[in-house]
Amino acid sequence: MTTIKDVARLAGVSPSTVSKYINGGHVRLENLEAIRRAIDKLDYRVNPFARNLKARCSRSIGVLLPSISASFYGAVFMALDKVLRERGYHTMISCYNANHGLERDYLNYLISTGVDGLVYMPEDLTADEFGELTAGRSVPVVQVDRMIPGVAADAVLTDNAESVQSAMERMAAQGHRRIAIIAGPKAVLTAQERLAGYLRALEALNILYDDTLVISGELSFATGYQGLLRLMGSGNPPTAIFSTNYDMTLGAVTAARERGVRIPEDIDIWGYDCVDICRMMTPPLPVLHQPERELGRQTAKYLIERLEGYSGPPRLTRLKCELIL
Repeated sequence: MTTIKDVARLAGVSPSTVSKYINGGHVRLENLEAIRRAIDKLDYRVNPFARNLKARCSRSIGVLLPSISASFYGAVFMALDKVLRERGYHTMISCYNANHGLERDYLNYLISTGVDGLVYMPEDLTADEFGELTAGRSVPVVQVDRMIPGVAADAVLTDNAESVQSAMERMAAQGHRRIAIIAGPKAVLTAQERLAGYLRALEALNILYDDTLVISGELSFATGYQGLLRLMGSGNPPTAIFSTNYDMTLGAVTAARERGVRIPEDIDIWGYDCVDICRMMTPPLPVLHQPERELGRQTAKYLIERLEGYSGPPRLTRLKCELIL
């Protein structure tokens, strides 16, 4: 592996002169040209972690997400990355794809590589597991969209339960009393909170709970597709479905179209976080839209404040969702 000493030897200068050049310092013209030729010939590459070891600053941020394929995750990341880049930071992203083992491994990997901070969208880790993996590592962490109860770290979330309850009340105001929900895995905080909003709405509206109207599964197209078929194939189908995830909504709408179920004549479907698909339909589907860009920006803001010395207690911010009818 080529080192600064190798470059200095070939260029005929001291290692300190090469280091000054690499770090943007002033170098005499004749030395500058010699160093450039040596770097090209030796194909020398700067190791940012080694370069910043003494300063204990890599200017890099780890980002751990469930996935990057869904538009929500991508929008959060792009907004986050923009703010961090403007402050001179680079992001290293890993996706664990709803795999508990990968979630643990990637969390351990990212905080072991020398990143200055971590943005984390958790799914299946407990507070004990998180504490075990991060013990003795002073890397500031900001949780986004979801949080692990019991973990003392900043978190930026949305008002999941309140938004779903409000949407349910609007559905009831339109005459619906038999309303189903397609929800995510019970281990995921956002799924828990959205289901809680559904249950609160039933209580507030004096509607009896019916477990045949509650579908839970992975945050996937298949869950929505199979959920629609199961609900519409029952002896007493709902008049409306609240789908709490982009992929699940897409699956439910696809199943309805393939089976000749008319929306909203046969079933009214309300979505969550799938504005592009929902607004393209005729008529457009009502949808709860999360402020994904603000989620990313606020998360970056909290992390930068931690990196710049803020040492106050963990902060929790909940952003409001918008109901688009």
